[in-house]
Amino acid sequence: MYIKQEYFLWKIAQDLIDNQDFDVLHVNNNSEIWLEKDIKGKTHVFRLYHAQFDWRNQLVRDLENIHLQIKQNRRLFRNKKIVVHCLYISQYPPVDEWENINKDQLSLNSNTNIVYLDDDHKREGIHNLYDGLGMTPPNWSLELSEHEAETQVHYLKHFMEGRQRKRKRETQDIFTFGKPLLTYVLLVLNVLMYLFIEFKGSSTSIVTLIEYGAKYNPAIVSGEWWRILSSMFLHIGTLHLLMNMLALYYLGTAVERIYGTLRFTWIYFMAGIFGGIASFMLNPQVAAGASGAIFGLFGALLYFGVHYKKLFLRTMGYNLFIVIGINLAFGLLVPQVDNGAHMGGFIGGFIASAICNLPKKKQWFLQTVSATIYTVSIGLMLFFGIQKVDDRSYALIQVQLSQNLIEEQNYREVIRMTTDALSNPGDYQAELLFNRSYAYTKTEQYAKAIEDLVLVTELDPEFAEAHFNLALLYRQAGKPEKAETHADKAARLKPEQEQFQNLKESFDQ
Repeated sequence: MYIKQEYFLWKIAQDLIDNQDFDVLHVNNNSEIWLEKDIKGKTHVFRLYHAQFDWRNQLVRDLENIHLQIKQNRRLFRNKKIVVHCLYISQYPPVDEWENINKDQLSLNSNTNIVYLDDDHKREGIHNLYDGLGMTPPNWSLELSEHEAETQVHYLKHFMEGRQRKRKRETQDIFTFGKPLLTYVLLVLNVLMYLFIEFKGSSTSIVTLIEYGAKYNPAIVSGEWWRILSSMFLHIGTLHLLMNMLALYYLGTAVERIYGTLRFTWIYFMAGIFGGIASFMLNPQVAAGASGAIFGLFGALLYFGVHYKKLFLRTMGYNLFIVIGINLAFGLLVPQVDNGAHMGGFIGGFIASAICNLPKKKQWFLQTVSATIYTVSIGLMLFFGIQKVDDRSYALIQVQLSQNLIEEQNYREVIRMTTDALSNPGDYQAELLFNRSYAYTKTEQYAKAIEDLVLVTELDPEFAEAHFNLALLYRQAGKPEKAETHADKAARLKPEQEQFQNLKESFDQ
């Protein structure tokens, strides 16, 4: 009789796998099988167990063990509603009453269903369980000899072992399709480019960055479209490089293993271009970095998750969502972050993944539609980006460039650049004049510096730094009354500035 009950266990498992699309979680040759399937938004876990429970307490201990195993393996079902079906297959039920086991007292989830299938209630219990889940009950005979049952058990165990090996092999194949060759090449190229920029000038110098290919909208509109690509290999400072390279290492190796080198190359560069053009449309400032392409790798992993939902959620899904959320929040909180490139790269990476699709998957209609969406989106972003490259955005960049040149003490170039920019100053006339006045002061052209600062105070009477510099120049020129007036204004506008207060007090003494 024992072998017939074991046959019944394995036969149910086979039906759930073959006819009800359940997945195998775990198989124990000691007659224990774990299966799962998502049904109407809930994860239904079947634990089938062949054992003889003589007493209620034995059943209670086993249920507590099930609860512990579910808790320890919660990551497999993270953020899901779980319904656990405990199927016990035995010749006889426990001697004492077991039907009134208190689940709450055992700390069991309220969605725990106990199904005890003794010899007298096998068919009835299975029909009730299947009907409750909207599944078609099996219609196979339970009348067979012990020899036939033993033969079937041997076959079914072999079948289940084969299923497990196949599932494990398929999972390994998914995550080991390619080798991370290009990822390492990209890491080396980015580091070498960073060292080259540092050797030529400074990776934090806007002038140097523009000279060697950073995203600079006025130059792009003038025909230097290659900057969209070249800017992917430049980084602004050591921290920027380290953060991006760390992300590239972890994301790149994962994506390249899943998609293979050719698809990875396509995704990385198409995402980087998409992100670069999004930045061109949304961000008028000089920008550089591999962030757009790296966010495209997030998009590629998300596309993988759409096709392999269960595998994605069990391996990287929720952790990936958390990392994306942190990066998006960081971008919103830190003004210097190029959110246009990040979001553009993310979307571009997802679309690029859909165009090339996953290995061994062909969906020509989806791939064609995705290619069309990518092309149309690029065209629209370019159109709107060109419309936004106006005098205002140009003047803003010139202010930034002139400040950078002042830090480098290249005052002659500051004067030339700001003078050119003042022909179309937009909303930044005061800032351009202020930077030029500083360069005039450093080149001992004091009269011109005073002239520029007077215009600044007329354009923006609350420009405290202009009043302060003007006070210094007037004092040097032997005009103490004018100097005192502007020193007083500077001190009143920014009372927290000790330097301004000291200058004012020097006139009061």
